[in-house]
Amino acid sequence: VFSVVLIAVAAFFFFCADTFKMLPGQTEIGPGAFPKAVCVGLAVCGVLLIIQELREGGSEKAELFSKKLLIGIATAVAYFVLLKILGFVLDSIWVVFVMMALLLNEPFKKAWPLMLAVSILAPVVLYAIFGMFLKVPLPNGILSGLLG
Repeated sequence: VFSVVLIAVAAFFFFCADTFKMLPGQTEIGPGAFPKAVCVGLAVCGVLLIIQELREGGSEKAELFSKKLLIGIATAVAYFVLLKILGFVLDSIWVVFVMMALLLNEPFKKAWPLMLAVSILAPVVLYAIFGMFLKVPLPNGILSGLLG
């Protein structure tokens, strides 16, 4: 079931990527090229999951909606809702932290300093690369006075 949903979501976003507007100065590779490549990768993974499931016979039952999955989905929805308000950097900091906590295999007490450092550094570095160097418009939110 998950693999079919994955393929359907990949196909949906593949076609949505055609709606991205070209920025001035972009010629050959448009803004939808990378999202389309990711969607193709997701669809391939979905097909591989179907093949694996058929080979194994589907003997194990997987839990479709776990607590962590629902928290992850709620976090992603909140990320998009708060993106224009908080801005890319602040919104991404808390989302990266929450997602790392959901995927954590070590005790939280041991890992939180590294999680905090990564969740702060990753969005700041990505903003510097994409927002400042490559001039990709990213929402600044409440930091608009500081970030320009």
